Amino acid sequence: MTIYVKDGSTFKPADESSLDIHPRLPAESFIVKQNPMTNQFYFEQIDPFEITGKIYGNTMKHTERIINTFMDRPKTTGVMLTGEKGSGKTLLAKSIVSRARDLGFPCVVINAAWTGDDFNKLIQDIDQPCVILFDEFEKVYDREDQESILTLLDGVFPSKKLFILTCNDKFRIDEHMRNRPGRIFYMLDFKGLDAEFIREYCEDTLKNKEHIDSICQISSMFGEFNFDMLKGLVEDMNRYNESPQEVLTMLNIKPEFSSNAEFDIKVVVNGREIPPTLLNTEMWVGNPLSSKRFFIAYNIPGNWEDLTDDSKNQYTEHPIDSSMLTQFNGNTGVFVFQVTDNTIITLTRRKEKVFNYYSF
Repeated sequence: MTIYVKDGSTFKPADESSLDIHPRLPAESFIVKQNPMTNQFYFEQIDPFEITGKIYGNTMKHTERIINTFMDRPKTTGVMLTGEKGSGKTLLAKSIVSRARDLGFPCVVINAAWTGDDFNKLIQDIDQPCVILFDEFEKVYDREDQESILTLLDGVFPSKKLFILTCNDKFRIDEHMRNRPGRIFYMLDFKGLDAEFIREYCEDTLKNKEHIDSICQISSMFGEFNFDMLKGLVEDMNRYNESPQEVLTMLNIKPEFSSNAEFDIKVVVNGREIPPTLLNTEMWVGNPLSSKRFFIAYNIPGNWEDLTDDSKNQYTEHPIDSSMLTQFNGNTGVFVFQVTDNTIITLTRRKEKVFNYYSF
């Protein structure tokens, strides 16, 4: 059995002749250090992870599931949390660590690219259930070093471990960790805040609750709407009693949309829809929320029914930009532009093909 000697805030593997011996690591948080003289690895206690304020969304539900799975499984469990900064993955990692501590489990934070047999032995010899947290894994460990961690994930331990790996870019993760539940049992991909999180937060913090639906709709205009965006938006709305649309004209939050998104085109002039045969194309590809000007080409004849085949092909490009946007529905992907006093152009996003797991 491995025992540890406490020296200030450090816990070092020791033998029974040492003083202040600890048979187990206390339920605290630690980082790994290495003595430059002896190359011996040891643990140094750090401040515990504190979560201040209310936790919104699915964080607690995910925490309980991960902890319950870890407790129920007879062996080590790996969990990978991926997503951009502010998407919620770090909050979930902290929540897991905090819950584990309540159950008496310590947490070891790996914030340097430690590898090798001595490091692996340090972790493997922890003779008690514990959390091993690799924060920003793909930044700390390059591809070559990631391979060495596979030994840990596959290792046989005297007591099971819960490995938590957070990363911003899952495509920089070694392929042998993806689609391998034996190593990484759960993978949660954070794509920004969900509607439940946004509504709960706004109910608690937004003064004018009438704008909650608008905020949820605006959040869908972003590839990944993060907590920093939500806090800034609500803060300025409360300060100036403005709508989210008014605040967004100045706030450093600009909508993003895929530059390869496909849209059906509808052009209405003087209340009458132009037939598809008078459009240069029935589909437009791009980002309608881009600040760049784009063009829709169509023919506006005096009498549509009297057109010849040649005159039908005499298209004119009509400029459009995001300042002309009058309506947007994030759920349906419909963008309405008031191009002129008598011309309205509607872009409706085509549905993406989604893989159906139940189609087999």
